[in-house]
Parts: sequence; structure tokens; C-alpha cells
Amino acid sequence: MPREILTLQLGNYANYVGTHLWNLQESSFCYDPNAEAGEVDHDVLYREGRTANRQTTYTPRVLVVDLKGTLKFMPQEGTLRPEIPLDEEQMLENVVWESGRVEVVKEAKVEKNEFQKDLEVAGKSEEEEEEKDYNFKETVKDWIDFSYSRYHPRSIHIVNQYSHSKEENQFDTITNGMQLWHDFDFQDEFTDKIRQYLEECDGCQGFQTIMDCVDGFSGVGVKMLEHLQDEYGKASLVFPVIPPAILNFKNADKTMSSSVRVINTALAVSNLVECCSLFVPLSTMGRCWRDLDKPRTWSHLSYEQTNLYQTSAILATFLDTGSLRYRLKNPSSGGFLASLCSDLTPYGRKMAAAGLALPFPMNTSEDLIDFLDKSDQMCLHTQLTPNTTVGTNYLVQSVSIRGIPGNKLKRPSTAKSAQRQQRMAAYRCDSVSEMMQFYYQCQLHASMSHVTACRAPMEVRTPFPYELFDSRVGHDGFVTELDLGVNQATSSTPTLATLQNSGDLADTLDSLHREVSRIRIARIPRFVESGLELEDYKESLERLLDFKERYEDNYEL
Repeated sequence: MPREILTLQLGNYANYVGTHLWNLQESSFCYDPNAEAGEVDHDVLYREGRTANRQTTYTPRVLVVDLKGTLKFMPQEGTLRPEIPLDEEQMLENVVWESGRVEVVKEAKVEKNEFQKDLEVAGKSEEEEEEKDYNFKETVKDWIDFSYSRYHPRSIHIVNQYSHSKEENQFDTITNGMQLWHDFDFQDEFTDKIRQYLEECDGCQGFQTIMDCVDGFSGVGVKMLEHLQDEYGKASLVFPVIPPAILNFKNADKTMSSSVRVINTALAVSNLVECCSLFVPLSTMGRCWRDLDKPRTWSHLSYEQTNLYQTSAILATFLDTGSLRYRLKNPSSGGFLASLCSDLTPYGRKMAAAGLALPFPMNTSEDLIDFLDKSDQMCLHTQLTPNTTVGTNYLVQSVSIRGIPGNKLKRPSTAKSAQRQQRMAAYRCDSVSEMMQFYYQCQLHASMSHVTACRAPMEVRTPFPYELFDSRVGHDGFVTELDLGVNQATSSTPTLATLQNSGDLADTLDSLHREVSRIRIARIPRFVESGLELEDYKESLERLLDFKERYEDNYEL
């Protein structure tokens, strides 16, 4: 049964995250015809097609939006643009231009980095690529630098009205983004690409959107989601992302830029309540409204808190694992995007929180049943939603776990070492999903959990930042007792991702409303100048407050 999903990426940091996501997807592709069939249905997120010369292609079903200047060496048509027939090419070469009547404009050629040059070298083996250290942490300047995927000519959509800059963000307010959407040429081309993608689908599940929510892309995202809702009425899962390092806006100091960012975020959240099925804010920073503070920590992970290449890889890991529920070939009950969104939005609570365990911190020598037993009072994951702490009472969650092999579930009943395990109630569980389900039933009070398990671990290949893992993480991603040294490279890892909804998210919304209420909008004229009506602004803040109240009643699930 076809279950296609169209992915939309809006904004520079969203494209960092999306690039890692597609790289992770393609690292799990298996080209061996004799290998066992995988568990993941890649047709959910990918499309098959042919080039003009009948070459078969397999490309992400994605629409990527960014500002002028981000593509650098890659043409806007992607790397799979149709070839020009030879006779037409020769005809163009024979055209004689009249001297002095035609101005020839040549764009400055942008040099590719070493990784992109190596991708072009025919016959280069995968092993050679992985042995080479490209030092992405220091050399990556934008998402295109570490992109492994090839994009369909329809996938790239560049905003030519604004230029990308490393010094300041010119695309500054949510209202600028909304005004851009009302540009007929922009909207017509954008919506036409969406329509063409959906016409290719046999049974589209819906949409997943990764979007920057701190600048003008929040406005484009909101208007796009309204269009999807009005035209297609399918499930829409949105991941607003907040980068760990944010440029000042044009003609604004740090304080003014922080205020603009808070307003953009608050207005985005207020509008998302009305135009999507579920949204899950993501950031590696613990606090994200006015101040970017307190980066999230994992036991066996280290990263530079402001490095976009590294932090976006962490968010992409969450997306790759958390989306397994609606990407498996044989989905369990509720294994569809609409089911996920419906399960996680009781009482109209459309905002959920994200959590990630990277790597899943099991020791090499222990079984899952023993790990869960000793983790009795521990939270298995680290939060990825800013300004959020989710407790253990009255919550609904969707958990995806991957990379735990069946032989690490528990000891066989015939083994002498199984005697202690057999005294545990969890020993009756015969699968990873069943044991995790039992664990959450014991740990969470009056809560509901849906668990999806996948045997295959997450593959860690170039250009993923393998330097994230500390020296105790082994080749297979499990934690060892000894320090393996700096030369140990992790090639795969077990992971766990969770989407949770509970009354605790009222505090998240309250902190955002409190922060935006302190700002005097009259002192920031750029919003009014770009079309924001003060009455609409007040209504948006009231809607945010009303939305927060949905989380405050102590409903029993």
C-alpha cells in the first residue's frame, strides 16, 4: 500500500538538518540483491524517476527553500537536470552574437570543497571515502558542502528577493515571509511544485515540514501550511527548528535581534496551532527564547554548542529515528502519519516535545532487560524541545528504538546466567517493542505509549560527524567499559527517539508568552512596516495564551 510523504525544508538551518537526514537515509540503502530485505520502506520519502537519457534515479521527495547564494556551486535545477540534445547544443554553439548589442554576464565560479570534488570522481570506493578525514567540523560553510544526495530538478526553490549572508540575516520578520508568499510568481511556482509531487503519488500520507521559526521563513512556512490544509487536508507534521547560533538581523543590534526573534517565534507558534496537525519545536539548546543558553548534554556525546554542522546532525538523528513509525514496510497498528498526529494531540494539544538517546547507552556486555532494570529511576532520553521538562505523569508518547538485536534482549531460558533475569516480570517479553512497552507501563503513571522497534541500527558514515561519539562508544555504537582511544570510529549506533505530550508543556508556552509580552512592539517598527497589524498581533498573543490553557487542566488519559 503506497504511503508517500512530501518533505518540505524552509530556511538555512532547516536545510542543514534536512541534508543530514537525507545523508542518513541514503547510508542505509542496500544495493546487494542477495541481501535480506530491509525493514524501512524508502519509497515513503523517496521517488523513482528517469532522466532525459533514461537513467533511473531515486531522489528525495522534498522541496528545499533557501535564500539566494546558498547553493554556491550547485545549479538551482539540482544535479539531475535534463540533458540538452546534441543537435540543440551544437546549434547554440553556432549562434553568432552581434558585438556591442549583447551583454555577457558571467557569475563568479565557486570552488567546491574536497568532499564534493571526491564525489565526482568515478570509481572511488566507499571504503576510500570513509577513510579520508574531511574535517567537516571546521570546513563546512553551508549545508551544500556536506550534501551527499542528488536532488530532482523540482526540489530546489531559491528566494531571489533576499541574499544569504554570514554577517547578518536580511530576511528578518515573519511578516516579510508572509508578504513573500503573496508574491504571485513565488506562490504560483512553489504551489505548482507541490502539486506535481502529489500527482506522482498513489497514496500520499501527508507532509512533514522542517522550518526555521526565528526569521522570515516562519512566515513562508505558516502560509504554506495554510495552503496545504486548504487544498489537500492531509496530516501535517511540523518541526520548527531553532539554530544554536543566530545572526543579528539587518540594522539591529543584539538586543533588538533577540526581540525580533522572540516575536517571530511566538507568532509562528500561535499560527501553527491553526494550520497543522502536530508541531514539535527542536533545538540542541535548553533555553531559546531571548537567550540561547544551556546546551543539552548526552552521556557519550560531545559537540561544539554553536556548530551548525554538528548540532543539525543531532536533530537529524532524532528525525531519522522518530519517523520510523510511519516509514516501516510492515507498520504496526497506528503506523501512519495521521495516526501519530492523532495519538499525540489529545484535547487539541497540538504541540509535543522531542527526546533523543544518542547513542542508546547500553553496555556491550549487557542485555536490554538488565539495562532497563538498572535504569529504573532514569530518563532514557535527553530533551530536544527548548524550555521544556516533561515529567512522568499523564503523558502520551510515541517511542521509536532501533539497533537492539534480538540476542541482546535477554538470556535464553536454557542458559545458566538467565536465572536472575527469569525472576523479573519483563522476562516474559519476547520482543524489543514489547519489553519497552512494559518498561514504560511501569515507569509512567496514567500514561499511554506507542513503541516502534527496528532491528537495523543507524548507520554512521561520511559525512556524518562521527567525532560526536566519545572514546567509549564502540564500532557498533554500544558503550564499552574501556577507553578505545581516538582512533576508534563508530560505524553504526542504536538510538531512541520519543515524541511526548503532557500538561508540562504549559510551562513551555507560558515562558514564551511571558517573554514576548515584555516587548513593546511599537519600538520595533520593522514589523508594522512589513504589514503587521497591531490588532492581529494582540489576537495572536491571546491565541497563544488560550492554547497554553489546553495544557493546564489535569485530564486523565
